[in-house]
Amino acid sequence: MFSLLGRIGSWFVRSNDDGPGNQDFDIGADTPIRAAKHDLLRRGSFTKRIASILSQLSLEEGRIFAIRGPWGSGKSSLKNLVIEELAKEPNGARWLEFNPWQWGEGDVISKALFQQIAGKLDGPLSTSASKRAAMLRRYGAILNGSGSSFKSIGKSVYVSLFLANASVVALATSYAIDLPKATTVASILAGLSIVVPFLGRFLVYLGKDPWAEPLDKVRSSLETSLRRLKRPLIIFVDDIDRLEPEQIRMLIRQIKVNANLPNLVFVMLFQPSIVESALDPITNNNGREFLKKIVQANFDLPAVPRSLVYRIMTTELSQIASHHAVPENGFESVRWGNALIGCIQPFVGNLRDSRRYTSSISIHLPLHVGVHSLEVNIIDFLCLEALRVFEPDFHAALFERRDLVLQLGRFGGDGLEGEHKSQINELIESVPDGRREVIRAGLKLLFPKLEWALDGAFYGNEWQSSWSDAKRVCSSLFFQRYFELQTAEGDISANEFEDFIKVSGDRSALDATIASIEERGLLPALVTRLDESVKRLPAENGGILLPAMFRVAEKLVDDKALESPWVSAWRAVSWYIEAIPANVRGDLTLTALRETGALSVAATIIHLNDPDAEENASRNLKLDAETVSALKSEWLRQIIDRSSNGMALLSEPDLISYLYRWRDYSGSTEAPHRWLETAIGTNKGLARLLPHLVTTGRSHTMGDLVSSASYRVDVDLVKTFIGTENLLSKLKKLPTAGLDSEQQEAFERVEKALKLKTKGTEESEHYARLVGSNDIAEDFEN
Repeated sequence: MFSLLGRIGSWFVRSNDDGPGNQDFDIGADTPIRAAKHDLLRRGSFTKRIASILSQLSLEEGRIFAIRGPWGSGKSSLKNLVIEELAKEPNGARWLEFNPWQWGEGDVISKALFQQIAGKLDGPLSTSASKRAAMLRRYGAILNGSGSSFKSIGKSVYVSLFLANASVVALATSYAIDLPKATTVASILAGLSIVVPFLGRFLVYLGKDPWAEPLDKVRSSLETSLRRLKRPLIIFVDDIDRLEPEQIRMLIRQIKVNANLPNLVFVMLFQPSIVESALDPITNNNGREFLKKIVQANFDLPAVPRSLVYRIMTTELSQIASHHAVPENGFESVRWGNALIGCIQPFVGNLRDSRRYTSSISIHLPLHVGVHSLEVNIIDFLCLEALRVFEPDFHAALFERRDLVLQLGRFGGDGLEGEHKSQINELIESVPDGRREVIRAGLKLLFPKLEWALDGAFYGNEWQSSWSDAKRVCSSLFFQRYFELQTAEGDISANEFEDFIKVSGDRSALDATIASIEERGLLPALVTRLDESVKRLPAENGGILLPAMFRVAEKLVDDKALESPWVSAWRAVSWYIEAIPANVRGDLTLTALRETGALSVAATIIHLNDPDAEENASRNLKLDAETVSALKSEWLRQIIDRSSNGMALLSEPDLISYLYRWRDYSGSTEAPHRWLETAIGTNKGLARLLPHLVTTGRSHTMGDLVSSASYRVDVDLVKTFIGTENLLSKLKKLPTAGLDSEQQEAFERVEKALKLKTKGTEESEHYARLVGSNDIAEDFEN
């Protein structure tokens, strides 16, 4: 295998410059080579032998040879090398290339062939002779009055000449020219008027078109010229196997009919199976035997070792992508060896396959080049490009079935193993049987979470972070990039995240970077990156980065859905705190709270590390009890400070959570209750509180294609901090005419929920059963 294993880690040959490599390497260049210096398959000796055989004279009749080989094996390249070899001999054979795509049918084909042969012979039937004859015909037609410029004159040509003579006489008299002399001129013109038409007819005769003669006369004339040759004429007929079957049969018939011309050598280039199949219908399925009667000798292309094709392919890959085979782009020598041998090489059978593959890489790789590194993993990219080129339908199916291949939404005990395994096997079976093992190997390499369905290992979600760090296609953060060839809408690029990490120790630069990201509405994308790649965040920059992460997370607290940006934000903060050395993480966390006032983030971090919380009994806490106590004290200090500023707290999106935390950290409802009573003591304050009491969610009924909105009223909070009857009393006095639409909807839902809560009737019990709760913390369906 051309010492492949010794080259796996170094097939990207480094260039001497520092540029991005030759990204425009021969894109789409599937053209045959034209010179021996480009011959990578070492076919020089074979070429010389063919040229020698073709150059032999045959006075009696011509010969028919065939250069045979499958598509992409280099037939046209071999033909060009033979022509180059023929051209080296000053008195060697002549040749021409006959294009079958331009032919018509029957005699038209033969005439087209004869005309090209005659053009090479420079005889009376040659192209130059035909042009001279055509010129004589044109001049003759003008002189005898039948040319296009005289057609409007027609039969009056002699009248015109007479009038011209008379005009000469009149003109001479007006200038006092001696009349006998004018008469002499007129006599000359009169003579020309008689001679010119005859001269025109004579020129037309001399310029008669030899190709207007019957075909058998043309052939006879051509045969005479061919017998006088001292060197043969070779006619190369290429791309026969690209014609329709009927065209192939017609072409073979014409070559056979004209093959008995002396010193004429036909060389047909084709893939045998295609031409034989085209001949089967007229040979009782004996196309191969029929072809043997026509072709006198075959030049079958020598076999090309796969190892040589692979070496050429990897050499070209080096020229395209050498600068990108670095660890920053996920390059690992062992993994690359597995990808090359198991997932790429099996698709490449010849040089055409190799060139198609490298051309695709040349087209798509520049779209993934960023300022510092690629936006994708180089090995995953190269594997997916092989699928894009050789199994495009399967490549498209991967994108369409991304939930399946990424195993999104799966959780332990969901019972979907059988269904998903069947779907994965169905996906594999969509490709031809001979390539299914390659596809299986590719899926294992690209999508580790599918291995369980392919008799491999199980990979949990704990691997997601490392896959994201390596920009793998199996990461949901990077999957779309490989197929859409650009950063997904609403996302930030890998290179922009790299810039974020680089400035994480510079406060002003970090603030400017975050401001730019926020201005473009991409904070959710940033926290998703932080969540997935927290291990890459420099722990030594905690004094600057941790407060910045607090601020970013606090801006996303509005959405508290299960997998919302808020969840990614606080989870990233929590994991980053764990990455900070234990001896400083407590102080840095407390400082971050003091600097930012991010009460929602701090409350979440406190809850995750509170030793008094029952759910933390078996958890490895990241902050010690002393730090948690200090965080609670600082949190209370800030909430009390904000509560003193009139109704400012009513603008906080996380107000309801604040009230509960305030109660828990202070050990009493007194302070939050007192503030709340003051805040809703005015109609304006009460109106602003109402939307906080209603939580919006989504519900889905089996059989529906879309979900509907659901609304939950926090009756428990009302009971704890305000009092149900107290709030109902205030609602009765609230002038609804002054409410905006959001406040009006909240008013109606809160009032209905509180009334149901206080009735204690069959209606409330029935409602409780509908919402699945004995405590009527109301759900309303739109």
